[in-house]
Amino acid sequence: MKLLEQILDELGADTLKSFSVVPSFGGYFRSIKGIAEYTSEKIVLLQKKTSIILQGEKLEVGKYFEEDIFIKGNIKVITVE
Repeated sequence: MKLLEQILDELGADTLKSFSVVPSFGGYFRSIKGIAEYTSEKIVLLQKKTSIILQGEKLEVGKYFEEDIFIKGNIKVITVE
């Protein structure tokens, strides 16, 4: 993850609130405090001050550990509120 942190730092991103998505595979999300909604078509992830809304197909939680979460499935839309 050091490479990801370095890339995000170069781009001026906040590495504590970042995510990466691989089309038709899933996504990796950081600083997640909880899950507000969970279906195979929509997952709402909660951060300290924001929500990340994922919409797609066959979505499921792959792994959740120390505020990092891996979501499997075909993520089609991501909205940050």
